[in-house]
Amino acid sequence: MANYTGTSYDLGLLNGDIWRQWSDAIGMIYYQNLVTQETTYVLPTGYEDVAGDTWIRDPTKTWPQWNNQRTGRARLIDPTPPTTYLGDPFVMARSSALKRTPESEIPEHMYRRMMCGILQWIFTSNEGFSVFQETMSPEMHPDASVSRVLMRTGGSFYDFLLGETKVPGKSWETCADHLHTVCASCDNETKNVYGMLQIGFEVQFYKHENNQFEAMGDRMHLVNDVDDFIALTQHLKTHPMPVVDH
Repeated sequence: MANYTGTSYDLGLLNGDIWRQWSDAIGMIYYQNLVTQETTYVLPTGYEDVAGDTWIRDPTKTWPQWNNQRTGRARLIDPTPPTTYLGDPFVMARSSALKRTPESEIPEHMYRRMMCGILQWIFTSNEGFSVFQETMSPEMHPDASVSRVLMRTGGSFYDFLLGETKVPGKSWETCADHLHTVCASCDNETKNVYGMLQIGFEVQFYKHENNQFEAMGDRMHLVNDVDDFIALTQHLKTHPMPVVDH
């Protein structure tokens, strides 16, 4: 039997009314058998989560708590991953800050931080991607870049996507021309790379392939067109550019 001291928080009963759930002062959940008074940090057998379980936030608690509707199991961190980047707490906070601030007072780096969070949500390291943000970059360097590991001798990094971020009011044509120059100067052997231009909340993708630079689809709004934005980025991931000469 474990020894529990200090402040504890009652998280409610597991279904069946045999086990009560508690949280200690540092947020570790433990379980008390109401028949034997046994206490343990190990989730009792039969209460494990399974695919398809539904989780509901408990409105009766003063702290964040989600309950499994099948087993009654409590969690203090939302177990349901967000279906879009708008559900990511960091992207949500940055987006909210932009909406609360008068447009004329928003510095460029605030838009860049939001975009960096979005790119990190989409292009994950376990898929072989790495997102870099440049805070003070030279003229011909992008504001953000997504690199991809190419499985060749040495496991080299190559540019997958180069992004530019600007505040609202900038000329789209002028910024696209600059992005073209940035893409044409990438480090890939073939100079093939995807590009992305963000002006405020609007964004458009491009591809620089075989020395040709062209837009991919229409401009999208990062909030209003979130599904279209994610769909296009998923298309990019499944259609990587040829970045090395054979």
